[in-house]
Amino acid sequence: MEELLLWLLAAYGCSSLLVLLADKWARSMKRDAEIPQQHYKVLVRDSEQVLERVIRRLLFRSYWSGKPIRISLIDAGSSDHTRRMVSIYERYPYFFRLLEEGQEEQNQSDIVIDLRQESST
Repeated sequence: MEELLLWLLAAYGCSSLLVLLADKWARSMKRDAEIPQQHYKVLVRDSEQVLERVIRRLLFRSYWSGKPIRISLIDAGSSDHTRRMVSIYERYPYFFRLLEEGQEEQNQSDIVIDLRQESST
């Protein structure tokens, strides 16, 4: 009986050690193979009617392709509820940011989506 207990403890110790080593290896592989994020710049002005649909499509595409995304929403002076919608989206972990027009940084690999509506004034 004591011999069986000794073998069980040895097996438990070895399996614990293997799990720790595998976790450390997986973390180092993840750090080395970081997937670059695709950055979308969405230009909005009075875009409350189409904004949610576009964001859902971007998130759906990101989910199915397995590529992480970052979304920056650039407002060009909205007078409808677009700003309020954006403040709700900023709570989610998809890196939503609201910038004013002219405030954004320029990068050649960014994808720009223009949702600006013409002013009806």
